[in-house]
Amino acid sequence: MKRIIELLKDLLIIFLVIILINVLYSKFILKEYPTKLFGNALLIVTTGSMEPTIKSGELVVVKEQEIYEIGDVVTYKDNEGFLITHRIVEKDEESIVTKGDANNLNDEKSLLKTVEGKVIYHSKILGDFILYWLKPIVVAYLVLILIINLFKVAFRKEERSTKDEEKNNSDNTN
Repeated sequence: MKRIIELLKDLLIIFLVIILINVLYSKFILKEYPTKLFGNALLIVTTGSMEPTIKSGELVVVKEQEIYEIGDVVTYKDNEGFLITHRIVEKDEESIVTKGDANNLNDEKSLLKTVEGKVIYHSKILGDFILYWLKPIVVAYLVLILIINLFKVAFRKEERSTKDEEKNNSDNTN
């Protein structure tokens, strides 16, 4: 049973490393924004323009689609490169017009190729959780805990090797 658990731990670590490499490659080599993993991006909504459907601070999962329809909530890049998450209210072959649910006016027409994906999931709880963990003080504590644990592991290995040497020396003298 222990071997199965160890194997599952190893597979999980390998899977997480592959995901991390994929995300870093997308972010720094391809310079992809937003960073997507398997065609999905995780974003945090920062305004209330989609309330009550999507509130400020919510995590949204955006998935690339082949076809976007009127009524879909999508994330697209505006002319300045900012990501906007609004609902499609008009559409033709090459462009869309969007509008935030809480807004009175439609947005400017955008090219369909600027759409990053359709919102397939949103959660206030997960958004708050991620925003909490991204606070600088929390990140600093996490890095500190990681460094302390790395030192513990290094000292344990050194301690074990010292004990093994002492044991070998005592066995040799007997």
